[in-house]
Amino acid sequence: MRKQLLNGSWRFRRHGDETWREGAVPGGVYTDMLDAGEIPDPLVEDNELDVQWVGESDWTYQRTVDVDRRLLDHDRVVLQCDGLDTVATVRINGQVVGESVNMHVGNEFDAADALEPGENEVTVEFHSPVDYGQERAAEYPYEVPCIRYPVDQPGRPFVRKAQCHYGWDWGPCLPTMGIYRDVALVGYSEPRIRYTKTEQDHSGEGIDLTVRVGVDAPTAGTYDLTVDVADRSATESVSLAAGDQEVELTVPVEAGSVDLWWPNGYGDQPLYGLDVSVSPTDERPAAGHTHSDRIGFRDVDLVVEPDDAGTSFHFEVNGEPVYAKGANTIPTAPLYGDVTEERYEHLVRSAADANMNMLRVWGGGYYEEDTFYDLCDEYGLLVWQDFMFSCSLHPANEEFLDTVEEEVRYQVRRLANHPSIALWCANNENEEAAQNWFVDHDHHEAHLDDYRTLYEETVGPACREEDPSRTYWPGSPSSGPDELEPYVFEKGDIHYWDVWHQGQPFEDYYTTEPRFVSEFGYQSFPSIDSLRTVLDEADFNPTSPMMEHHQRNPGGNATILRRMADYFRIPFDFADFVYLSQLLQAEAMSTAIEYWRRRKPTTMGALYWQLNDLWPVASWSSIEYDGKWKAQQYAARRQFAPVLVSFHPEFADRDGVDNEQAEDPDGADWGDVTAQTLWITSDETTPVSGTVSLEVVTFDGTTVREDALDVALDAHESTALTTLARDDLPDGVDPTDVMVRARFDGPAESYPATAFFADYKRLALPETDLAVEIDGTDVTVAADEAALFVELDPGTIPGAFSDDYVHLAPGEERTFTFDAYDDSRDALVESHLVDQLSIRHLRETY
Repeated sequence: MRKQLLNGSWRFRRHGDETWREGAVPGGVYTDMLDAGEIPDPLVEDNELDVQWVGESDWTYQRTVDVDRRLLDHDRVVLQCDGLDTVATVRINGQVVGESVNMHVGNEFDAADALEPGENEVTVEFHSPVDYGQERAAEYPYEVPCIRYPVDQPGRPFVRKAQCHYGWDWGPCLPTMGIYRDVALVGYSEPRIRYTKTEQDHSGEGIDLTVRVGVDAPTAGTYDLTVDVADRSATESVSLAAGDQEVELTVPVEAGSVDLWWPNGYGDQPLYGLDVSVSPTDERPAAGHTHSDRIGFRDVDLVVEPDDAGTSFHFEVNGEPVYAKGANTIPTAPLYGDVTEERYEHLVRSAADANMNMLRVWGGGYYEEDTFYDLCDEYGLLVWQDFMFSCSLHPANEEFLDTVEEEVRYQVRRLANHPSIALWCANNENEEAAQNWFVDHDHHEAHLDDYRTLYEETVGPACREEDPSRTYWPGSPSSGPDELEPYVFEKGDIHYWDVWHQGQPFEDYYTTEPRFVSEFGYQSFPSIDSLRTVLDEADFNPTSPMMEHHQRNPGGNATILRRMADYFRIPFDFADFVYLSQLLQAEAMSTAIEYWRRRKPTTMGALYWQLNDLWPVASWSSIEYDGKWKAQQYAARRQFAPVLVSFHPEFADRDGVDNEQAEDPDGADWGDVTAQTLWITSDETTPVSGTVSLEVVTFDGTTVREDALDVALDAHESTALTTLARDDLPDGVDPTDVMVRARFDGPAESYPATAFFADYKRLALPETDLAVEIDGTDVTVAADEAALFVELDPGTIPGAFSDDYVHLAPGEERTFTFDAYDDSRDALVESHLVDQLSIRHLRETY
């Protein structure tokens, strides 16, 4: 087999233009136009509005390639295109060799007849996805609706392209085109392995590893199929017909001979090389083809069974129940030139460092590069993988269904070997769209028929056939395959958005009783450092036009301002406003996540929206576009700690209120906090013993109460330890002048918990000065009196502190270590911190 990569320098031009410009493959037209200086940076200010014509135009990419006759002498010669975005016609020397209408499919086009020895011209013509979507919509017998956004383009339901390229409520509208993944010429005369898929049976004493191999054989014959994995080798003779087919071989793996792969926090992530080869039985030298990959040995199940609370919904890995802790991910960048391995590494490592064990690849983007899934394998992050459908209905004509089936089969075959893949999910919120959002549409019944045809008769069967080892879930949110009703709290997964979209107070989370929450979130602003990359400081105001352009959720900035006034004193400095917005987000997520973790095993998952951004914007992310951790990313490390110490507040006149009363659009006052109940929650797989130290201390350092509670937790246990009532405070102690602190001292990772008897804006906080000392990568901070939400801002230095945005009790001193996420930077960290580090705490904002 011979392979000639065609990546690198290409030329491109707009249809109708005579001038060719230099472009790059892999890449896209927006990146190439920006690099050529032909458009302004679309992420800066509102330049995005001035470059919509790029996505509305047709473009051509072209290059010449010198082809060796030895490649053409093979029986098969194909042009392999791993990613064409999206509506493309491919020509070689003027001859059409293939077409694509789906960016989520890898294509192989027969190129033998079109190629010649020596110089050849390869041309890829891209039709505007905006025009294509509208053309298909006009041809369809009725309207197919979708959610629209403040800046967007129409027609997305009809195009198999990243839906967020058309604009979203956190992202720009940049409908890209281009060759965005590898392209190559491949010649072969012997059978070629196109993919491998593995399935593991852990029900016996050992593990039966079944390897399914997709093979294209130019000619029929008998061949040896060999699998080498974990120091084991098995060979079987197989008869291959000419053309594409799938063969399989099962390799028994003895019990104890391999180590099991575990999610982050539950064990290690050993990976084993998998080499699969197909070779002629006569063992001709250099004949045959070998495909190499990595696998991890693990057994993963989604447990959906009736129980006392309804129907369970939780993951088990190697027989252990796993509380899913993590977030949703969106594409890492809007322009392909900015999608890098470094971005993937930073994102996945940041998730693992924050004690996450699951990421949901959201269905409005694209199936990520192989690097992303490799990193999830290495860091132990389970992947909830959506198919790429989101917030829309879709057509169900034959052409559309055919390309969707091709997409499903291609992506499942591509990703199935990754031990991190835990679930295939049909779509994001399209069940909700069909059942609720567009229920009054004149063609509602036809929409429901199309929905069933698409997901129940096309996506589901293709997915199950390609990978029977994992669960196919009918959508998110969903109550399961037996009913189209996305919001049943007693079963399935839910998206809970009443706090953000309906304006409910954070305490509304306490009224919910979900089984698994796969989306919920609260917005915040990115740091000043991030905003400076796209806005002038004159625009640093939450209601300035440019700031509102970088806020895609209608009324989002006003929502943040209103809720900030409920919990904090409004600051007068914009930098303090940004800081408080991030505290607000972290408080919302802490309220929800800690409560839902306390509810285990009834609630067994919390995946917040969202982990990352794809441009500098006010959004629900916990990591900014440039990689900087927001307050919520640090809070996530505490929220998802293996042993969680947390407080549950009780309220005067409101505790146990029914949902109807709680759903007040004005966010009714929940009343005073009358008590704080201390909880401890363990995700450890073995019993844990230790001591919880509990104290009530005034802000100036007077200890009001001090206890030490011995705890002995069973594996996965969550239990209440004690309750502190406000009325039990000694006479003369003001409830607005105390903090309640609890800390677990034991063998598992845990963090201190702090509670109060009043909202932050009502606390009598002292004007505390902090003592700061920098020693290498360590920063030590000491407080004479209480200091809340102490922020160590490292400026633009890439990396993260060991903890941040913490409460310091009176007289407390803590050391925080900065991890530059790059060993080569360690020597420079101290000088950077001396130059850039800034410290603030809550009392300094007013």
